[in-house]
Amino acid sequence: MKNVVFYGGGNISQAIIEGLLGSGFNKENIFYVDRNTTNIKKLKKLKIRSFKKNNNAKVDLFILAVKPKDAIDAYKEILDKYKNPKVISLVAGIRSKKYINFNKKIQFLRAMPNTSSKHGLGITAVFNSSFTKNNLKKVLIFLNKVGIVITVDKESNIDTFTGIIGSGPAYFFHLLKSYERKLLTISNGDKKMVNEVMSNLMKGVGMSIEKNTNLDNLITAVASKKGTTEAGLKYFKSNKLGNIFEKGLNTAIKRSKEISNEF
Repeated sequence: MKNVVFYGGGNISQAIIEGLLGSGFNKENIFYVDRNTTNIKKLKKLKIRSFKKNNNAKVDLFILAVKPKDAIDAYKEILDKYKNPKVISLVAGIRSKKYINFNKKIQFLRAMPNTSSKHGLGITAVFNSSFTKNNLKKVLIFLNKVGIVITVDKESNIDTFTGIIGSGPAYFFHLLKSYERKLLTISNGDKKMVNEVMSNLMKGVGMSIEKNTNLDNLITAVASKKGTTEAGLKYFKSNKLGNIFEKGLNTAIKRSKEISNEF
């Protein structure tokens, strides 16, 4: 994939673009379509050009990244203006069938990345609807530039992925707010130091998981008998923190499915 147009320049597009630039992808081959002035300013800082001002470029891939309520109109605009476009939709909820019904010859697939793509650590789920085998391979290589890619064989799995992984960074940030409050009380309000501590904590957790896939073993390695970790874990278990968190995940998955019925 050479020339790529992001139809919608919000947070997820910006994250992917920064990840692409970090991987060495040429900024001259990235364009955007967006009316939001805040998004435009951020994209201009990244030296990404407006496609409407450079629409002579041959487009290899359109990435639809707008809000669900705007998705169908934006998709129809792509179909009306450009011949035989190849389209990836990053839009939550809306099923492939809705798009393909407008033109069954279009090469189309759904992808659900997360904002960690910004750092080249993204996780992207892909459900292919109508891309050819050769072009799908090119798309997977392209998405691998910003992290790992998981292909799913059922479109319903995209909803599950959206609720768990697409939203995943926000859940961890929410949990870290508790760490932040406690750490600020012992650091004289040194926010920079607190951020470094939390960053190292998460990096260490990630490295431990890479080396040992058994989470129970990792917990046991930290929790000594009658120690502080065991005390905290017992409280979490007695108050069913795991159940509460899982219910939150299920609620997010349910919402993804609801969106598909709304549009």
